[in-house]
Amino acid sequence: MGILKLESRFWIVQNGEKVFGRGPCILLKTIDRFGSLNKAAKELDMSYSKAWSIINRAERALGYSFLERETGGIDGGGSYLTVEGKAIVKAYEGFCKEAEESVEEIFKKYFKDI
Repeated sequence: MGILKLESRFWIVQNGEKVFGRGPCILLKTIDRFGSLNKAAKELDMSYSKAWSIINRAERALGYSFLERETGGIDGGGSYLTVEGKAIVKAYEGFCKEAEESVEEIFKKYFKDI
C-alpha cells in the first residue's frame, strides 16, 4: 500500500459556473510567455477558438479584460496580458500555494495515523 496524498484544485465559480482556475491560469501564463493567443493555444495543444472561448468567458464573468490584443502589422500582431490579467494570475497562484500548504497541514492532522 502506498503513501496517502491529498490532491486539490481550486476554481473561482460564479452562479455555479467555473470562470477561472488552473487551466485559464496556465493559458494566460503561456500567452504571456509567447505574446500570442494563437501560439499559446498551439503550445497547449488546443484550438485557437477554444483558447479564445476560455479567455472570453472569464473576462465577461469577471468584468475586465485579461488581454491587450494587437492585430496585423509587420510582426503579425499579438496578445499581451493587461495589468488585470497579470494580477489575476499572481493572485490565483498565490492563493493556491497558500491554500495547498494549509490543506496539506490539515490533511496530515487527520490522516497521519491512517
